[in-house]
Amino acid sequence: MARPSNNFESVSLTIAITPQMRVYLEDLTMKGTHGCSPAEAARMVLSRAIEDMINKGDLEKRKFVIQDGDVVALPTAA
Repeated sequence: MARPSNNFESVSLTIAITPQMRVYLEDLTMKGTHGCSPAEAARMVLSRAIEDMINKGDLEKRKFVIQDGDVVALPTAA
């Protein structure tokens, strides 16, 4: 399944994971449900986890705008 196109430019982020986590990410790609690489699976899992935290109220949904070519998070309500 193709991922939806981004409205914003992507940025790279390097993280360290355990070998066990890598195997699980590879399992997700083999199923064909989470992209075609472990990195794509990690992006999808992280995105879903953030959405879940927003839905549970653990994180506040942010609004973003492009300002002078950069993505900027608008201030949250105090």
